[in-house]
Amino acid sequence: MFKYRRQIVSVVAILLALLMVFGIVSATLAAAATSSEIKEKLEGLQDQADEIAQKQKELAAQIASNEAEQLDLVQKKAQIDQSIALTQEEIDNKNEQIQEYNLLIAEKQNELDDALAQESELNGRYRERVRAMEENGKVSYWSILFKASSFTDLLDRVDMINEIAAADNKMLQQLHDVAIQIETAREELAAEKVELEAAKEELAATEASLEEQRAQSDGVLNQLLDDQSELNAAADKYEAMEAELTDQIAKQEAAYQTALSEEEAARKAAEEAAKQQPNNNNNNPGGSPGSSGGSSGGSGTSSSGFIWPAYGAITCAYGYRIHPITGKYSFHSGIDIGAAAGSPIYASKSGTVTTATYTYVYGYYVTINHGDGYSTLYGHMTNYIVSPGQYVTQGQVIGYVGSTGWSTGPHLHFTMYYNGSTVNPANYLK
Repeated sequence: MFKYRRQIVSVVAILLALLMVFGIVSATLAAAATSSEIKEKLEGLQDQADEIAQKQKELAAQIASNEAEQLDLVQKKAQIDQSIALTQEEIDNKNEQIQEYNLLIAEKQNELDDALAQESELNGRYRERVRAMEENGKVSYWSILFKASSFTDLLDRVDMINEIAAADNKMLQQLHDVAIQIETAREELAAEKVELEAAKEELAATEASLEEQRAQSDGVLNQLLDDQSELNAAADKYEAMEAELTDQIAKQEAAYQTALSEEEAARKAAEEAAKQQPNNNNNNPGGSPGSSGGSSGGSGTSSSGFIWPAYGAITCAYGYRIHPITGKYSFHSGIDIGAAAGSPIYASKSGTVTTATYTYVYGYYVTINHGDGYSTLYGHMTNYIVSPGQYVTQGQVIGYVGSTGWSTGPHLHFTMYYNGSTVNPANYLK
């Protein structure tokens, strides 16, 4: 019995120390997992920032190469539009990074506070226990030693006291080290946050400068009014481009719809053929694999099937009208909805994004194919936040109202196609 007492005491002392530290370590590890996720997201945002910076360099080089060319006012406006959009992307990226750093700093501060509080509590407990054992308690180091039944027992008791004290000290040292590490991490993150805040201020100044350019670009087309011949030439050019683009989009959407119909027909034929196979116990009469993908987002459709893509009144109707810039009688392929710059634009109906790009005519624009013969176009956005191939649900924000492209002020140009032809959106927006 005495032979193994020392080993038993050692194991018990170690287990006690481990149990006391376990709560701290577990909390730290759990938080570390969250921290690693935030850091991973920050790395992704930094990669995104690098991509934006590269795009800005490419655009600057393109602008520089075009300086020698005789660009018309709309083409110059397009360069400003794209430069503003990239700057906005950069600002959004920095804001998101700052938000993630705030979360990370707050998390580290909580870890630090918890560690310091537990360190202080355990220090207090340890000192009280030692003081009670040595001064007031019925059980003290001396009483433990004097109750030894033999010299071997005395040695075991001395070892036990030393090992418990050593385990306590080791535990407190570990807590102290953790607190120092967390404090260091918090200070480093706070310093990085300061750098990001400074970067944000610089970007805000850059955006203010570009907004001035944008205000100038919004007046570009109005400048043409001073020269009627130049205005007519520009109007003829860009209205022809708009008609051609409208026709291209209509054909594209019709081809997409045909492909969807053929795919659906092939799927149904495959299902029917599978049903005809005898003794095939692996058939899935409920549908082909993956048939449920993407369909769950189409809930909440309005009674007409479409909802208003932006809040505002129709400022220019569908069909033949007097052009607001040129004064000519011309065909308008959609409706214009007056709305404040930066207002959200919503998907009028669920569907798949088929286009998200920039043109001189519609500026930043998006097209959505709804899979039922209908497609919609959203033009003159300040920027879009969806990408081709993405499935969007009705009412989902896809971009923001702007005045990019062939436009003199913030509004949304909304075109609706059915089986390859434009139709009047006002008939569907109830």
